[in-house]
Amino acid sequence: MKCEKCGFISRKDFYRCPYCGNLNEEQLDGLRTRVNIGHDFSVRVRTIIVAAIVNLFLLSVFADWYFDFNYGITLWSFIILFGSLTIMDIATTKKKSLVTAIEKLDFFILCALLLSCGFFRIKGVFDLNMYFPSIVIPAFIVLGAILSTVFLFVRRKSKVRPIWTEMLLAFHLTIAIIIFVFFLVNKYCVENATSYIPFKYMQLDWNGGEKTTLYKISEALVFSSFGLALITLINYNLVFVAYVYRKVKNLYGGERD
Repeated sequence: MKCEKCGFISRKDFYRCPYCGNLNEEQLDGLRTRVNIGHDFSVRVRTIIVAAIVNLFLLSVFADWYFDFNYGITLWSFIILFGSLTIMDIATTKKKSLVTAIEKLDFFILCALLLSCGFFRIKGVFDLNMYFPSIVIPAFIVLGAILSTVFLFVRRKSKVRPIWTEMLLAFHLTIAIIIFVFFLVNKYCVENATSYIPFKYMQLDWNGGEKTTLYKISEALVFSSFGLALITLINYNLVFVAYVYRKVKNLYGGERD
């Protein structure tokens, strides 16, 4: 373990640095406290909690499978278990950042929405699966693209992780591309009056050959989500490359901004 104040390194964990007396924040945080499992092996309390949550979620998937996925057990257990884990992760982060916290929530919500595509139903009560890939997820991606653009201007004053942001934007774009392609395939099948609709969960029926208002909204959101996700990722890469170039230039000489 290394002391954050003086740099003293010890093979053993310590609450107070034996050299300078500085308190170790990681050891004061109960979730980062290590628990001995064997003679020379220990794990953090947080790791044990994550393992327990993953196992409970897998059990809920098997339970949902037993009931033929008719009661949304997988979705609700994911929301409760991993929602609690996300909140715990945000609350216990030592270097807090509003941007990073929102990005973590963004990732959790998008995963929950993806699960909703197949599990947001209760047998005999409601079945809203088709509205998520055709309306809800594209709308969320559009909102994410707008927020990401705003964060580009406040990022200078925030402690952020650029690689994490890059991966999150790429994840948004990947989902947007998949939905966009599926939507185009369904649209082609409907317009050519084919009897086979490949992606039924995305099919919002037309009314006598005319586009309904719901279909028009879905079409606008799907196209907008793909375009905005692509533009946002490109702009972020341009800004990130310019930032790295300026840092390297200042580090190795040249005119300073």
